[in-house]
Amino acid sequence: MEEAIEICKLRLFLKMVAQIGDVQQIEPLPDIDFNVQAGNTLVGYATYDAVEKPERGRFDFESAMERIKEKAEDVKILFQEFRRQQTTLGGAVTPTDKQNLQNRLQELEDELNLYLADEYGVDPNKQSDYENWLNTHKPFHWFIAFYGIIEEGGFDVIIGNPPYVEYSKVKKDYAIKGYGTENCGNLYAFVFERSFQLLQRNGWKSMIIPHSAYCTDRMESIQNLFHNSKRVGWVQTYSIRPAKLFIGAEQRLAIYILQQSSKPFDVLYASRYHRWHEQFRSHLFGVTEHTDVTQMSFKNSIPKMYSKIEQSLWKKLSQFSVLGKCLIRSKTSHIMYFHNAPRYWIRAMNFAPYFWNERDGEKISAQVKPLYLEAELDVSVAVAALNSSLFYWWYVILSDCRHLNLREIRHFPIGIGEMEAEIKQRLSRISADLMADLRHYAQRKETYYKTTGRVVYDEFYPRRSKSIIDRIDRVLAGHYGFTDEELDFIINYDIKYRMGLGK
Repeated sequence: MEEAIEICKLRLFLKMVAQIGDVQQIEPLPDIDFNVQAGNTLVGYATYDAVEKPERGRFDFESAMERIKEKAEDVKILFQEFRRQQTTLGGAVTPTDKQNLQNRLQELEDELNLYLADEYGVDPNKQSDYENWLNTHKPFHWFIAFYGIIEEGGFDVIIGNPPYVEYSKVKKDYAIKGYGTENCGNLYAFVFERSFQLLQRNGWKSMIIPHSAYCTDRMESIQNLFHNSKRVGWVQTYSIRPAKLFIGAEQRLAIYILQQSSKPFDVLYASRYHRWHEQFRSHLFGVTEHTDVTQMSFKNSIPKMYSKIEQSLWKKLSQFSVLGKCLIRSKTSHIMYFHNAPRYWIRAMNFAPYFWNERDGEKISAQVKPLYLEAELDVSVAVAALNSSLFYWWYVILSDCRHLNLREIRHFPIGIGEMEAEIKQRLSRISADLMADLRHYAQRKETYYKTTGRVVYDEFYPRRSKSIIDRIDRVLAGHYGFTDEELDFIINYDIKYRMGLGK
């Protein structure tokens, strides 16, 4: 965005002028055209090696690469002189000096664009095709634009707020090449990867990206890159209700800070999943707490926690077998159901919630998923456990906080096989009480959709049954060996927002 770059430079100049108290202090403003530039972050050669790889098959490989390197060295010298003129010679840069540097840069950029176009299957001899490709892809060659920095290993610090845009929405305009994160399918993932190519060893970087990058299977390649490239890192996560990190942006976000290293990270810290009111915004970062989650392994997810109590809960849960061991693929009469969009409450039931639409008649809602177990008692125990505040905590720290997936359910360490018979019976009785209470407070609602016509469904209000859910958590606390402090933490986890007081 050329206009964004112009606005950026203008704001920088205005900020500098604003520091001056006397008009006599005004000096010639520095020329920063070579510092702040426009181009496509994702398309172009980031490093010299990136140019070298596609060139290996060419008959003039050695001479071509040598020529490019010599031209880049010449540009580096010109830029160093340009900067010296501004900083030590009182800003005495002539238009000729600047134009000379621009011409040398353009000459090198044109040559690299020819090589890149060939990789994209574009024939530079077909002028209209080539110009159209340049206009849509806007290549930016980092190792030329910032040759001295890239040659010395990269930038010391990189910060960013990349676009949260699905690749499918821009693919008709431009394509990317050679990204290991392409299967993530979002532009922010590619910017995330590119930044590692531009950051020097032991350099620091921080970005604001969707927090699903750290808690969904789809983003596995981002997480692998993150884990395998860091010495130390912090991840903070933020909800969209009641307030948002970016007002008007419906995105659950994460801020990460890390130091790059050639070996896997030594330590990783995480924060809780923050919820807050808008008037609290100015204090949000100041009260953020972190805890060490380096040893808390969960595939494709960084636990969103902040306290030693949560570390202890994790350790105690990890001693038990997961619920997935009790689930079976074959359909049986021992069925439970769960709603896959929980928000503040998990809705798990031993009956199928009523759902009817004008097109299909009575059926199970697409958002309600069945699970099959071997015994009826196991169904009651599992239903009780999934409705617990303990499982809600588990869901929040590991999921995208929007969808409840089988991943979180299957890996929940419930330990049904290790559970005492008395505890199973108590959970079964409380589960029956909870199901009756949910039915009691349920309301039949109607709505209309163009695709299915009139829709009638039952809506449930688990917060009205909080006292029963607390009974479940007390029984589970005995099963896991929680302390009174740990039980209190679970019962009151997110309580203000779950009970509607934080809306």
